[in-house]
Amino acid sequence: MRQAGAALYEVFARHGTEPLRHVGSVRATSPEEAGVFAYTLYDERGWSEMFVVPRDRVVWVVSPS
Repeated sequence: MRQAGAALYEVFARHGTEPLRHVGSVRATSPEEAGVFAYTLYDERGWSEMFVVPRDRVVWVVSPS
């Protein structure tokens, strides 16, 4: 079920010195809420860094087909 006013956020994380990787996406009504959802859903590895980015702010360099 979608929340009214919710936006899609992409979740990126890294462990130690590994490259940053896309680990999933969440739907939330604020960046803070997106962070809570991302941590709850995707912190199985104990990432050293995790970021959420609104999907509409992502700049595609090469777009998927």
